[in-house]
Amino acid sequence: MASLARPRSHWLIVAGCLLAVVVSTAAAVHQEPAASAAAHPKSTGTASPSQAATVNHSLNFGLAYGDTLYGKPQSTIDTSLDDAVSLGTKWIRVDLPWGSIEPQAGSGYDWTEFNRIASAAQSRGLKIDAILDDVPQWARESVCRTDFSCAPAEDSQFADFAAAAAGHYASYGMNTWEIWNEPNIDAWAPDPDPAAYEKLLAATSTALHKAESSAFVVLGGLAAVPTNASLHRISAFDFLTQVAELGGTKYVNAVGYHPYSLPTMPSASVNFQAISSSTENLESVLQRYGTPNVTIWLNETGAQVDNAYYDATGAQALTKQQESAQAAYATNLVHTVAANDYVAADFWYSDQDDPGNHLFFGLRRTNGSYRPAFASLKSAIAACGCNSGH
Repeated sequence: MASLARPRSHWLIVAGCLLAVVVSTAAAVHQEPAASAAAHPKSTGTASPSQAATVNHSLNFGLAYGDTLYGKPQSTIDTSLDDAVSLGTKWIRVDLPWGSIEPQAGSGYDWTEFNRIASAAQSRGLKIDAILDDVPQWARESVCRTDFSCAPAEDSQFADFAAAAAGHYASYGMNTWEIWNEPNIDAWAPDPDPAAYEKLLAATSTALHKAESSAFVVLGGLAAVPTNASLHRISAFDFLTQVAELGGTKYVNAVGYHPYSLPTMPSASVNFQAISSSTENLESVLQRYGTPNVTIWLNETGAQVDNAYYDATGAQALTKQQESAQAAYATNLVHTVAANDYVAADFWYSDQDDPGNHLFFGLRRTNGSYRPAFASLKSAIAACGCNSGH
């Protein structure tokens, strides 16, 4: 049974936004920059926690699982997706790893493992944002064979895989495809490269639409980081600007963005302001380069419970305090995105803690018990009345 035993790349960024990072896999600390003046008069997501979260625009809610479902027992998949339904979400976001589907050149595509996820989602009425990533070793540049984050040597080979996926999963009701994850950091190895990414995006989007005319393409979720060449990071604004200058945003229906912000609540967060209300914001790029109808998808949001690394059952007072903060964050998150007309989707990461990769963002603890954030997120989504399902 294939399995992706590797940490999610967003962890390199999220770790720096937390109160106290306790794991050895974290990268350099990232602090939010100072807030800047608003640039748009339209509703931009500055609702206070006490405000009602009712909206006039369509908004999709989902759960982001990364690679935690692929290759897992069917019981694990079923339990996880039942959580998505119980929350009132209508979407899931999961990796569709090329490296596991076609590990050897010419071996053909083995869809067996992802079929189980797709079938389980379809039977529950859940839509899938499938992340196309994880280039097999044989398809990478020879100098980059040891790093799964490396880009493909030939964009056409990646595009062929994407087209095959679109054709195969059309019968499952899947038509939403996200191209890579966090290409503005070292999740695109050896260094983020907007020009190379734009070429891959153009080739893949074209292939997807040839295979399935209704394909909905998402620009891979951008990490909320400042530009720092020494850390192999390009800010979401700078990266999107360079891709848009090359025409890349004309190939997508949405731009993914990951505005993790703990300990700052979303309503006060610079990372959330960067969607549409700071001086350098993503929406302004889309407007400037002639793609105002491209929406913003927050396909990873969430809050870490640091102390869970030491206290998996949530018994200690500090853990309880952090779990309460996570629950408050979930409520504030829904209020904030509901108030922003530019946000079309929000995915909470994640359903359950992933201790093997030192990730404790779960609505459920390692032992499967529910944290208060589960009920908070469920109540906030229900109160919003804005969950459109795309």
